[in-house]
Order: sequence, then structure tokens, then C-alpha cells
Amino acid sequence: MISSIRSAAGSYLAPFVQRTFLVPNDGRIAQIARRAFSTGWDNDRVQINPLLLKQLKETGKTMESYGKLSSECYGVWFPENQEYEDAALYRKYIQKSSQPALEVGCGDGRLLIPYVAEGLQVEGVDLSPYMIENCRKRAEKRGLSVTLHEQAMQNLDLPQKYGTIYIPYGSFMLVSDPKESQEAVRRFFSHLAPGGHLMVSLFIPTEHDIHVAAPKQDEWRLRREGQLPNGNVVRVWEKPFFDLKQQLECAEYRYDILSNGKVIGTEFERLTLRWYSQPQFAELLKRSGFSAIECFKGHSEEAAKSDESEFTFVAKKQ
Repeated sequence: MISSIRSAAGSYLAPFVQRTFLVPNDGRIAQIARRAFSTGWDNDRVQINPLLLKQLKETGKTMESYGKLSSECYGVWFPENQEYEDAALYRKYIQKSSQPALEVGCGDGRLLIPYVAEGLQVEGVDLSPYMIENCRKRAEKRGLSVTLHEQAMQNLDLPQKYGTIYIPYGSFMLVSDPKESQEAVRRFFSHLAPGGHLMVSLFIPTEHDIHVAAPKQDEWRLRREGQLPNGNVVRVWEKPFFDLKQQLECAEYRYDILSNGKVIGTEFERLTLRWYSQPQFAELLKRSGFSAIECFKGHSEEAAKSDESEFTFVAKKQ
């Protein structure tokens, strides 16, 4: 059975799907968003939450990493021993090359560990030390040795050249500053061997993702509830804010741990996300030296239409 990334993401990757736009509560919402992605932003028709700028200033420009508890929860939302819908596309390109692959934003090894178990040469890099630790532990449980690096993608500096570099669903979007995003793509290019491929999976909000009934300002909304391996319950709450003009989401998350119905621990996290239209990201790739750029629908090899909400770019280094 193939597991859907969107379904799983809806349960944990809260910055990535089912987002709430703080814009007028009427039928214009989806049309405003879709027109903005294709033709530019209409400031007169988009209401920006005034707290967003404060959130962005407090958050900073650089990519943030997952904390200890959120890293542990990742394994709850993305369980092991499942074939996820994005796995086949990345695998195909990894297998094409005789050189190692690099997964950027490898997390706890959702993709990397099964690939290594299959005998593929794949290394991983992640900014979060907790994700790196969890990935290593998962691999050790299966008797596998994995090569992992703790670095931010915009500071990527490794001695190896790779045949494939892939960034799974939405991870690239956590680099919210445009200059740092461009630097990250430039570093991907420099870390690829000639003829190597970069694969980046992205998404933009759709009508389905937008909640018309937005939560009240500064109000926590329950996003997800699940059970940790020790039997405790975790509840994830969120407060999202959106700037449609800048294509940014700044969201705050609260993780509550419950034992016998009582909260015994809480962790807060703040993430900033930037999304891209297809032309915008294609230009980012071109400026970094990539050619032979393709854009696929979702994680298929079908050419993406201009209005796709999920797409994967594949760019070749000549």
C-alpha cells in the first residue's frame, strides 16, 4: 500500500498543508490565492494579519530546525515500514546514477533508511540534531550504518560530489529568506557531479487547503493528536499567520504531552515557510546554473500543469 504524503503531512507537517488564510471570509479567497501565484499579488484584495510582521521579526530570516519533541512526533505521523508516494520517483533517479545520493532534510530517515536497506548509496543532511539522532537510532535498530551530516542546506559544505540530491516534500520551503534560498540552490549545484540531478518537491495552497472558517486571532487550534511509543498522548496546536504578498507563512506550534489525561510537558516551536510558483522556482534554478529543467505533477513523471498545487522539479547539471 502506498501512503500519501499529503495525508501524512496533514497530520504533522502543519506548515505544509491545510493552512488557514487570514483573508476575507468569502468566495474570493481561492481565486485571490490562485491569481496571485500566477500573475502577481493584488494588495487591495488581500488582508494581511498585522501580527505577521512581528512574528517574522521574532522568528528571524534563517531556516529553523525541529525541536526534540517535534522530532519524536515525526515518527508518529510518518511510521516506519511503509512505502510513501514520493519514494519511487527519488529511487528511480538514485538508481540511475553510479554515484552516491544526498537527501537534504532527511529527518528521522523516512526515505533514507529504506533506501540504504535496499543497498542504495544515500547520505543524509539535516539541521536538527534531534532528527539526526533519531535517524541514526532507527538505522541501528535495523542493523544499518548511515552517513549523516548536521548542516543547514544554505550552508551545505561537504567533501563528496553526488549523482542525485533530493529534497522531499516542502523541506526546501523552510528556508524563508530569498537570498538564503538562492544560496542553498547554488550549493546544491556545486555539490552535484556533472550530469547529476537535483530534485525538489514543493507545493502551494489550494482551495482544498484553505480553511474559510479561520481561527480567531491569537487563538490556538488543535491540529493533530497521536500516541507516542511510551503510551503518552501528544496534542499539537497551531497559530498560523500568512502574508500572501511575500508568500510566507509564520506559524507557532504547541506540543502538549498528556499522561492519564493530564499535561505533563509542553514544547513550543515556531516555523516560517516560503512557497513558490512554478516560474519563480524555475528562475531560481536557472540563476544557479541548472539546465534541462523539468517540472512534474506531484511525485509522478507527468508534466505539471500551470495550476498544479504539488509539483517536483528535476534539474540537471551539465
